[in-house]
Amino acid sequence: MSSIPQVSRALRTLFEEEAGPLARQVGLRERTLRFHEIAYLLVLGWWHRPQAGPSALARFGGSLGLTIKKQEVDCHFTALTAEWLLALLRRAVQVLVCAKGVSLPLLQQFTAVLVEDGSTISLPSALQAVWRGCGGSRPSGTREARTEAALKVTVRFDLLGGRLHGPHLQAGRQHELRSVLREEQMPRGSLWLADLGYWTLAWLRSLSQQGVYFLLRYKPGIVLWYEQQRLDLLEVLPRQVGERLELLVEVGASKAIKGVRLLAERVPEAVATARQERYREYARSHQKPLNPLVLELTQWTLIVTNVPVRLLSHEQAFALLRARWQIELLFKLWKQQALLDEWTGTKPWRILCEVYAKLLAMVIQHWVLLLACWDDPHRSLLGVAEVVRDQVPVLVQGVMRHLPLQRALRLMVGSVHGECSIPARSTRLSTSRLLQCAAGPGLT
Repeated sequence: MSSIPQVSRALRTLFEEEAGPLARQVGLRERTLRFHEIAYLLVLGWWHRPQAGPSALARFGGSLGLTIKKQEVDCHFTALTAEWLLALLRRAVQVLVCAKGVSLPLLQQFTAVLVEDGSTISLPSALQAVWRGCGGSRPSGTREARTEAALKVTVRFDLLGGRLHGPHLQAGRQHELRSVLREEQMPRGSLWLADLGYWTLAWLRSLSQQGVYFLLRYKPGIVLWYEQQRLDLLEVLPRQVGERLELLVEVGASKAIKGVRLLAERVPEAVATARQERYREYARSHQKPLNPLVLELTQWTLIVTNVPVRLLSHEQAFALLRARWQIELLFKLWKQQALLDEWTGTKPWRILCEVYAKLLAMVIQHWVLLLACWDDPHRSLLGVAEVVRDQVPVLVQGVMRHLPLQRALRLMVGSVHGECSIPARSTRLSTSRLLQCAAGPGLT
């Protein structure tokens, strides 16, 4: 569990001890501003005002004790500065910052509850030598192919202790399975959640062998075996809405993974229809033929997991499946509030510097969020992040030593109160309350 003194030391170390050596390693030279001043200016400036241009950043520099013009800010947006900010980001993600496990008994059964996903940021085509995209058609009314250059941000987020593994960056054309997260071993007894894009038999078998649990949707077409016979799903799935099925199956044509629970529940017609519409739109936009089996299976929610019944009931498994969306909310926070994929300039290196600096700001913001609200299972990260962003000038007073940095952090943390928790609803339960209310053998 991390504390305010630990986060304070991490900030000082990152910006004031490591920023300089990392800058010199990539070939940067100090001009009018020292390296830690540039780092504070760009990271804190874009954190506080995500739409800031060079003029706004120059004005923000006044709070850091800097007297600079927008031209002096603009001249720092170079390839070397981008390389340096990337190195600083990579160093920041190595810092271990976590909180005490949230008080949700369903999650506390595991050593960690890790949700993994990736999100793509399209970049100007001039950056395709740095981050190559997938290509694709040109948007109407423009001359830019938005996917000629793109970077993919991958994250593994612990819903129990709050630790953020990442963000790690890779070329937009690379699949999430190529992320460096593949090299980070998960603790034994942890639970891993992901979407269908991560479905590979070799990976799931590897997790089982490491003592890591997995839970994810069934991928249509994957061969299942039940009682030594190849399973015909459409023959055994329930017919009544709300009816459930559970089978102990072997997964893969060669029965690569044994002892896997298949959980199924028939969904209402409106849910199935909405799924079919989304699938048809996906197939149309990606120019892929429709798969009749996929359309048929939209009538059920299908889960595969190696978590034993003694730890996880049918109801709890479906609650945890919904919890996977917490990482989507994290990316939503970064893109909608921090404007991670938006910028006002047109110069490629300035844009890349902005993306890296904003990502670094999101890492630091997450450290503060863990201090401020992680003990509240019903917290709203979107609401808390908005409050914390408004308190960046307080943090500036700490880094400038007008206040002790620890006191500045305490003031930021203390500003989080009221309207930052998701209230109980009488209709659709929030994910936290669904996890809290889920009952079954795992909690007895």
